[in-house]
Amino acid sequence: MDINHSPLDRAFILELPDELLGMIISHIAPIIDDLRYLREQYQPYEMAVALSLVCKRFYRITVPYLYAELVVNTGDNTWRRPTQISKYLHRTFRENPLLWKLCRHLTVTYDQSNVDNLYAVTDCLTWLTATKSLTIWGFEGRPVWELLQLGIKHISGCHILSLDASYRYNLHLPFVIDALGDFKSGFLPNLQTLKLGGVSIYGDQICQEELREKAGTAPFTKLQLRSFLLTPRSLEALVRWPRCLEEFELKYSSGDNFATSGLYSYWSLATLQPILYIHRKTLRSIKLYGLHKNGFDGFDLREFENLEKLSLASQFCGHQLFKRNEICEPPDGLLAPRLRVFHWDLTLLDQQCGEGLGDFGQEEENWLRLLARKAIKHGCPLQRIEITFNPVIEEYISITDEVYPWDRMDNMGADLRPRGIEVSYNTPSVSRERYSMLLECVAEDNPKLATEVE
Repeated sequence: MDINHSPLDRAFILELPDELLGMIISHIAPIIDDLRYLREQYQPYEMAVALSLVCKRFYRITVPYLYAELVVNTGDNTWRRPTQISKYLHRTFRENPLLWKLCRHLTVTYDQSNVDNLYAVTDCLTWLTATKSLTIWGFEGRPVWELLQLGIKHISGCHILSLDASYRYNLHLPFVIDALGDFKSGFLPNLQTLKLGGVSIYGDQICQEELREKAGTAPFTKLQLRSFLLTPRSLEALVRWPRCLEEFELKYSSGDNFATSGLYSYWSLATLQPILYIHRKTLRSIKLYGLHKNGFDGFDLREFENLEKLSLASQFCGHQLFKRNEICEPPDGLLAPRLRVFHWDLTLLDQQCGEGLGDFGQEEENWLRLLARKAIKHGCPLQRIEITFNPVIEEYISITDEVYPWDRMDNMGADLRPRGIEVSYNTPSVSRERYSMLLECVAEDNPKLATEVE
């Protein structure tokens, strides 16, 4: 025993209770993002694996995090390390069935041209029955639908089901309806969230007829749609499927590649009004983005008695990229009687460009201030305004506003805070110093602008 070191110097971290150790280790645990499969996302696994080899106690605490969120592929992927990770996972599960119960979020990626690991995916869907969230990517060919049915059969305790055919837009809604059944057979009785991405144009009339007989039978209360290519009638039938709907999200009524069209080309907030009205008594959250037409005409939420959060794209008020029309003022119809959070999304997702630094200026600030004043005037319990703003910095930018955009947001928040309304936003993508430097560069290239800035 070394008398020169006190007991506090020796393995102090092991003196902590499991609860605290678990909290520490959880920060290095892998987290998988459904929308971004990048190589660097798997680096946390390396740290977690290293910790699991330190001692038996670390192993016991770390292993559940290692197997909580998993991705298995039908084929090998060169962007993952090791490239045959699905085979290794399958071997591990086959040799140690006690690990099956640890998986909470399982993602399956299906590639029709690469099915060497199909057996591994099939077995994982059969073994990992404790999974609470199941995601399936890629819906090319019949085998993937068989995988979906297999997962539904064995993972009956699933709370979240996400089916994604982004980029190809070949998720056929009639097939989804058939796979999920009538929910009376015992499969997915506890389903809470249904996420559908890349819904194809196939079977518009078919799904309307099938869902008409199933109205009010589905248990899920949250419906999230992305790139929905069917008609409003099919969306209405889909919305009628659950007994009650608490959260609704629609991003893009066409392909999110801005090139793929759906069956209906006139989607607007007015189109959605009668569809959402079906669940006006239960909806607590509505999120809308990427419709064909802007404007608030025909959109009124004042009868949505339990709506607490509303998230809208800024384009609805006339905030556009290439043609900046005069921004229409926020209508009273946005102020649901229990609205507490209004989220304004200035994100512009496009293959060619994104939102610019000048896209949150005086007009945008005025619009939000007017919304807040109307909420106060009408007794709406608005408590928070959330802003999503991720401007792209280009080599040649045209900013003329000397006020740093996020200073505008802070000033607005300071003015509204005494009235009980907080203003929050995502982390700024450009520092104040960088913005000032960019403004000076623009002014140097434009002497007239330099005079205006001074």
